[in-house]
Amino acid sequence: MSFSNQVKEELAREIPDKTCCRRAELAALVHVNGRVGKADAEQLELVVQAEQAGIARKIFTLIKLVYGLQTTVEAKTRRRFKKTRIYKVHAIINKRDIDLWQRMQSLSAAGNKKRRLDTALIRRNCCKRSYLRGIFLSRGFINRPESEYHLEIVLQDLPLAKEIQKLLSKFNLFSRIVERKRNLVLYIKEGEQLVDFLRVVGAHKALLDFENVRIVKSMRNSINRQVNCETANLAKTVDASVRQIELINRLVELKGWEFFPAQLRDLARLRIEYPDKSLKELGDLLDPPLSKSGAAYRMRKLEQWAENIIDVSS
Repeated sequence: MSFSNQVKEELAREIPDKTCCRRAELAALVHVNGRVGKADAEQLELVVQAEQAGIARKIFTLIKLVYGLQTTVEAKTRRRFKKTRIYKVHAIINKRDIDLWQRMQSLSAAGNKKRRLDTALIRRNCCKRSYLRGIFLSRGFINRPESEYHLEIVLQDLPLAKEIQKLLSKFNLFSRIVERKRNLVLYIKEGEQLVDFLRVVGAHKALLDFENVRIVKSMRNSINRQVNCETANLAKTVDASVRQIELINRLVELKGWEFFPAQLRDLARLRIEYPDKSLKELGDLLDPPLSKSGAAYRMRKLEQWAENIIDVSS
């Protein structure tokens, strides 16, 4: 099972305690995946679609708890994708219940082509969280934390996408909107922001799993950077050592060891004897010992002096 489906399964099991939160979450589920049509002369039918059985079960439960409507669930196999099942939750609305009919008609996809987020439903922070949870259950996706950090919500209505983007910003969650084919994709790509989103919508187990993987990734990246840095430093040390040994050997062939000044001669002999040691290690072997900066200064002086002698002799 994908990480995104694991998150949705966890959220689908979460039923809000407050009626206002149940209403807000149900509104989000109906908002993007619901439609209202005629059942017969006296009744209307609300149909809400879901891609997972757990989400369909949650929609069924919320409709019963919030509105007490007669509700059924059916499962169908998509024609284009035979292995994919979709679930449809049907609820019967009596036409005489004008308030409920108008509320569902305004929320449903078929009833309002340019849907708007009903601010009366999300006045409290707890209701805002519930609404975002419903939106994610309906149209959300999140990558597994081992790969690239990415969360997206796929919508078809720009005003609604901007309202959800504004709602996310209330929790310091900053998203962007791009077009993908005929849809609008609202997305977040920062790991810290994804963790905050999971916290906001109440996916606590998924949040812990995500954080564990994120910590491991961070440690692995830190170790890799350290290893790369040490490897680069070692390569520089080897390159410098090879250049210095070649220079010293050429000067010895031309003038002999007696030609070297005493201080430079000691360092030059140590370089020949210990080609793999760093300047700090060579400095420790001198008598008296030199610091890393002192050994580096003396080695530069040795190289410049040797190059000048070789150039003159050439």
